[in-house]
Order: sequence, then structure tokens, then C-alpha cells
Amino acid sequence: MQPVNFLLLQPDEIDADGRAVLRGRRAEHVRTVLRADVGALLRAGVAGGALGTATVREVTSERVVIDAVLQQLPAAADDVLLLAVPRPKVLLRIYAHAAALGFGRIVLCRTWRVEKSHLQSNALRADVAAEQLLLGLEQAGRTRVPEVLFFPLFKPMVEDSLPGLGLPAARFVGHPGAGTPTSALAPLARAPFALAIGPDGGFLPYEVDALAARGFVPVSAGSHALRTETALAVLTGQLELLRARGSLAP
Repeated sequence: MQPVNFLLLQPDEIDADGRAVLRGRRAEHVRTVLRADVGALLRAGVAGGALGTATVREVTSERVVIDAVLQQLPAAADDVLLLAVPRPKVLLRIYAHAAALGFGRIVLCRTWRVEKSHLQSNALRADVAAEQLLLGLEQAGRTRVPEVLFFPLFKPMVEDSLPGLGLPAARFVGHPGAGTPTSALAPLARAPFALAIGPDGGFLPYEVDALAARGFVPVSAGSHALRTETALAVLTGQLELLRARGSLAP
């Protein structure tokens, strides 16, 4: 029997024999969406750890019991997203998108066009972010939980903190006015990249220049401005394609 869908477990949910008891949202999902009966095989993983399968052992109105066998190492998640804090509802969606896309770190900062009220939002709370990150991992079948960092001011972040973050050597900043479209970039080495994306209004020219001075290549995904979450999906997909082409090079 082939496994279906993906079940993300927490490390403290699994006992020494690989058994876990699910209640609430995930149990309801197994019962009503997957309609999994006893003996069904699901794809599974543990947050921050290995992947494998889970066999359903019990299904009741109160709980679902599974036995997990998790031995497969997860894919690397070393890409970094540097993101100007967007509107709270957008940020919640971006957490899930970034986790699903495989980013290992999300570096949030306030740029000039970020409204100060965004910094008071519950979306910046660690528990709220964690919930959305896990939903993104579930959707994509990943297990590596992204680290989230926050810097309240752009200039100190770029000048003082950025050098110590250990960012990948390949760095890009999305900017509609950039002279280099992603289509003009050479294939990327099979290595992580860092991608900086501004608010819906974009980075200021000063902010683009400050990032460029620290190795971020300004790139454009087209001549039209994109919303933050659209830019994330488009630019990440294009950089992934360039990396795939680079890995095929002799």
C-alpha cells in the first residue's frame, strides 16, 4: 500500500516504540479528509527530524493512534529569506509559504515603508509564527522548521547584524527597477541562496543600495511590481530553476 498525504509529528508525541496518539485537528484530518482506516499507511515526519511512514492502528471519535517508522534524512533547508515585515495577515501566509518552499531561516526587519503598527501585531509572536510554519511544512511534506529572527530597524540590521548571520554567498534582492532580470542570471551553483524581499511598495533605493553593498544582487522578476507573497513565490521558483540548471552543468 502506498502512503498518502503527510503527517507532521512533534518529537514529544512519539514514544520509544514509534507510537503516537493524535487528537484535535490532525486526528480530524485523518478521519474526515484522508478517511484513513486501521492499516492505512501515511507519509510522516517529525518536526526537525527524519521522515518515513506511519501506520494507522486505531481510529475513534476521540483519537487516532499511529505507529511511525522514521529513518529518512530530510532535505537540506539552508536558504534564507530576508523579509520586510508585511501586513499581519500577509505575514501569516508568508510563514507557511516560506516553510513549504524550504527556507531554513526567515529574517524579518522593518524598512522605511513598513508601518510601525505591523510591529505590534500578534503575527510576530513566536507561537503564532510556529503554528503557521508547521502548517507550511505539513503542506509540503517537509520537517525542518525555519528559524525566525526579527530586527526592528533596517540600518543597524544591515550594518551591524547582517555580517554575523552567516548568510549564503549567493544573495539576491528583489526590486522591480533592477536592471538585471532573473532570466539574465547564470545558472546557480548547487548551494543555498539568500533572497531579500521588500514590502508591497518595495525597498527604497537607499535600502537596495545598502543590501547591494553587502553582496545582494538586485534582480527583477518582470517589469511590474508584485505583491510580497507573489514575489516570494515567483523569485524563489526562478532561483530554484537556475539552481537546478547549475546542478546539471558538467
